[in-house]
Amino acid sequence: MSEDNILVASNVVYYHQHDETAFFEWLARIGCVERFYGEGRSLFICLKRRPKQDDLRELLAFFFRYGIDMTQLARFETQSISAWLRNPQAYWHERMFGGQKGELVRRPSQG
Repeated sequence: MSEDNILVASNVVYYHQHDETAFFEWLARIGCVERFYGEGRSLFICLKRRPKQDDLRELLAFFFRYGIDMTQLARFETQSISAWLRNPQAYWHERMFGGQKGELVRRPSQG
């Protein structure tokens, strides 16, 4: 499996047992997620395919909610979704791209 298809969630904090249950149930329902496994304090999330736009929106929400490093989602940017993904007013923008709002950190891939 390519590293491009693996996301890592490290040191996730659960505030209640039901929060942990909700985390894994939600993760299992995300369409592009094939499987996940833990090693130490990290959870490796293996994708079966590149996330489609709705998958990416769901991953953004999931990563934001659980404080997972969102910069790793930037690799899924394409020209066709760049406009909404780069919206400086979006809740994920700074966590995903860092720097100044609207600053280009990487160029979108073709697609």
